[in-house]
Amino acid sequence: MSMLCLDHIRKFTDPPYQLIVVDPIPKEPIRDDYKTLKLDNPPESIWLKLKKDPGYTKGMNMGSKKANGDVLVFIQNDVFVHEGWMPNMLWYIENGFDVVYPDQVPRDRQYILDSYQRHLNHPEAMKGGRDAGLMMIRKSVFDKIGGWNEKLGLLCDADIYKRLDKIHARWTDTNKVFISHIMAATNRTLLDKDPKEYDKRMRKDAKILNG
Repeated sequence: MSMLCLDHIRKFTDPPYQLIVVDPIPKEPIRDDYKTLKLDNPPESIWLKLKKDPGYTKGMNMGSKKANGDVLVFIQNDVFVHEGWMPNMLWYIENGFDVVYPDQVPRDRQYILDSYQRHLNHPEAMKGGRDAGLMMIRKSVFDKIGGWNEKLGLLCDADIYKRLDKIHARWTDTNKVFISHIMAATNRTLLDKDPKEYDKRMRKDAKILNG
C-alpha cells in the first residue's frame, strides 16, 4: 500500500517538490528495487529508514523537520492522489488559507462532474471532508501549534483540528481535489488483530484529549 501511495505521488505530481518518506517498519520495508520511486535522492527526496516504529505522530514530526519548504503536505500511506491535486490545493494556500483538505468522501458521478465546472473560490467548491489523511498546511502555522501531539495515536486528527481552531487558522475543504482514501485502514487492522489493544489506545487518547 505504501509503495502504491508513493507511485501515485510520483505519477500525478509535477516538480518541483520535496518528498520525505518516513519508513518505520524494518521487517517490512518499502521497496524501490528499480528506482522508479526515486526515494533516496537528497534533497529532492529523503528516505528515513528507521530501526523501530516511533509511532505515527512522532514519525510525521520527524519528517516535517527535514522539510525545506514553506508548505507541508502530510499524506498517510492509505491515500492515493490523482491528476492536478497539488496546484489546486496550493491555490487555496496562495489565496489566504492556512490549511486545506481534499474531498475524500465517495461521490456520485454528477457531483464530480459538477465540481469540474466550478471555480476554485466557488462556495460549493469549498466543501469536502476534513481529515488528516491528506493535509496541506503552512509550515509557520504547523510550527505555531507545535506540530502533531506525540502523546496521541488514534485520535491525533481531532487534536490537531482543535489546536488549529484555537489559533483561528483559516482552513477549508475543497472538492476541486478528490483523493482515494482507504479510511481507517491502520485503525481497522489493529481493531481486527487486537481489540483489547485498540480499546486501550482509544481510552488513552480520549483521556489526553479531555484533559
